[in-house]
Amino acid sequence: MAVRELEKADLADVLILMRQHAELEGYADTFFLDEQALARLGFDRPFPAYHMLVSENAEKKILGIALFLLQEFTFRNRPMLYLNDLVVDAACRRQGVARELIAALREKARELGCFRIKWGVSSVNAAAIAFYDSIGAVREQDRVYYVLEEVAFPAASGRMPG
Repeated sequence: MAVRELEKADLADVLILMRQHAELEGYADTFFLDEQALARLGFDRPFPAYHMLVSENAEKKILGIALFLLQEFTFRNRPMLYLNDLVVDAACRRQGVARELIAALREKARELGCFRIKWGVSSVNAAAIAFYDSIGAVREQDRVYYVLEEVAFPAASGRMPG
């Protein structure tokens, strides 16, 4: 196995893994990404909206991905790497792919001067939680996270309520 940065030619294979992940996590009905969007957001702009590492085998088949974002503006005056998706092909799980991707992600974070790698995980994904615990990741305490879906924004005034 080898980890490398995403190339445009990988997008079709990556999209298959991302759709698998959407099915597993229960958001396939709201998964709207396609190859054109991935290309536009990751390659066709001066500052990519995302970055990705891919793990591949000797035959160049993509086994897993780590899609991440950089949050440049932080209280530490150093960037934070936010792992948005860690996905391993179902047929390749428990073969060290995720561990290899996390190791490469740690190295990438060091190269970029990041002070932290942060991510979330679905509370129903017991295998992922066990994996993250096994690599020494610490669950963030004393934090409650919120979301505002697009339907929550008032259409007429453009202002938040309250």
